[in-house]
Amino acid sequence: MWLAGLILLAIALLGAGAYDRFGNYLKEHLSLILAFGGAFLIGLIFNHLVPETYAMGSNVGWIVVLGFLLQGILEYGSQGIEHGHLHHHEHTGSARMPWAMFASLCLHALIESMPLHGDEHGHGHDHGHDHHGHVHLHGIEGVDMALMIGLILHKFPVALVLMGMLDALGIKRAHRWLAMLTFGLMPIIGMLLYDVLLHSGAAWSANVPVWSGGILIGILLHISTTILFEAGDGHRFNRNKLVATIAGLVLAVLTTGI
Repeated sequence: MWLAGLILLAIALLGAGAYDRFGNYLKEHLSLILAFGGAFLIGLIFNHLVPETYAMGSNVGWIVVLGFLLQGILEYGSQGIEHGHLHHHEHTGSARMPWAMFASLCLHALIESMPLHGDEHGHGHDHGHDHHGHVHLHGIEGVDMALMIGLILHKFPVALVLMGMLDALGIKRAHRWLAMLTFGLMPIIGMLLYDVLLHSGAAWSANVPVWSGGILIGILLHISTTILFEAGDGHRFNRNKLVATIAGLVLAVLTTGI
């Protein structure tokens, strides 16, 4: 769990650093980066998260719907940064931290990482059935490596856009990096919260994997479909975006099919 959290923290800081170093170049190719990651998430959802979560309990469908709606609420505060929306802001005399946007992004990062670290003793995930992608990619013990790859591909462009947004708002450099550090720590906090809830001993604790999995599916479904099909490029599915999308889907199938 700790290693997975540190990797995702490093990815967030890497995305922030990439903006500082290659901001203009990466912004020009942001749509392709997002298309690749969004396609991977689509493949991850239907080839891994849906079958695994639906196998754990009934009434998952309406939990997925709640997750889908929750992401819509979070995007009201975050302004759509989760799927790469770039907003142009002019420097003002007194730069203010966009707390609503930042809080929404942090909550999003916390929730989506909760199911990342399942209980290696079998609680929450049935390893006996060898579900696709879970632990069997010879990665970090107890970590859903397919989901881990998906979060890495998702978190990098989000960190890139967030850093650019804070820079455009005139936030001081030290404060920008402190914000990125906080954002990067959300996955480990999410995994710790999941572990606490799962082992709380409460009557509802057995439902934590189903709820977290269903909410995650809804959130990622909202984000991935928005990335691939939103009207930002005039509904045109150009060749480069098609190639990036196919590559993301192929990687998802290879990853979750092991």
